[in-house]
Amino acid sequence: MKKTWLRAGVLATVAIAVTALGTPADAAAIRLAWRPTILPLPPGAGAGNITGSDGKGEYTGTFRVNDVTQVVSWRNGQPFLRGVPSGYERVDANDENSSGVVVGTIHDYETFTSRTYTLDASGYHIKDNPAGYQEVTGVAINTRGDVLGEAYQPGVPRAVVLWRADGSAPVVIPETDDLSSPRDLDEDGTILLNSGAGSALWKDGVLRHLSPSPASQAGGTAIRNGIVVGWRIWGGVEQAARLSTADGTVGLEGGGLALSVNKAGLTAGLVPNPAGPVIVGNGAVWRGTAPGVVQGPSGYSVFKTQVAADDGTLAGYASNDPSAGSGVPVIWRLTP
Repeated sequence: MKKTWLRAGVLATVAIAVTALGTPADAAAIRLAWRPTILPLPPGAGAGNITGSDGKGEYTGTFRVNDVTQVVSWRNGQPFLRGVPSGYERVDANDENSSGVVVGTIHDYETFTSRTYTLDASGYHIKDNPAGYQEVTGVAINTRGDVLGEAYQPGVPRAVVLWRADGSAPVVIPETDDLSSPRDLDEDGTILLNSGAGSALWKDGVLRHLSPSPASQAGGTAIRNGIVVGWRIWGGVEQAARLSTADGTVGLEGGGLALSVNKAGLTAGLVPNPAGPVIVGNGAVWRGTAPGVVQGPSGYSVFKTQVAADDGTLAGYASNDPSAGSGVPVIWRLTP
């Protein structure tokens, strides 16, 4: 489950031998790469981002279509619009689980309110904001259907919000210096969030900090089955990292930042960009801690791998504008 950092840069040059699903293979095997496919845009669509996948061939993201920011999904490689419910002017998609349930944020410009929603085959299901909060953004959803959000209200501390799949009242956790900015939600309901200069895990009221050791600092952007990926400060620079245990980090070779990890440990991220105006660049991939190679689509200088899907594909976007933060939708498959 994903989180998005929009930067620009260069392509990683490290390749490894892998199987068709990204698993390390015999060193003598032919080296393979994740190869890009640009997905077609619906009529009237502009740039956007893919932010989630069901891991079964569906990809979902946020795109501007006919001057309306809305959710677009691709099935069998073809796009379809998910619509905007009456009374709302904008819908953003942030995540999708293996059942094809999308979570994100829906906006009402007239009342200046934002609410978290889920979207499935039967349509939109808009959650009530906890009392005292005008804006609640949808951050992530896990396989069983728990939903993670973040609540805002001028003049009061922000709060982490957890809607459990059992339909019980939402858990509202006021943010502090030691607990803030929810990043992702694991399958067992563990929340990954910021904590001071690092990250921590919250579950059922218990907060556990993640050690940056042997690095000086480290933080997570995504979690899946207990594996946290993100970044660490190593040799004075930011490096993509796997926070594999509560007391240590492992660097991801050739990477500047890790963004998403799937159920098998396949990780999507970005390479460093030390010569540019931002610190990370184009797409990168790792199976566990072993680096692979991501090929850029022809005709585009910028390409971002932001989602590691459960079927071993990657998803993101491509552009020729390093500062745009969005582009045409792209998926990457591991092919001979």
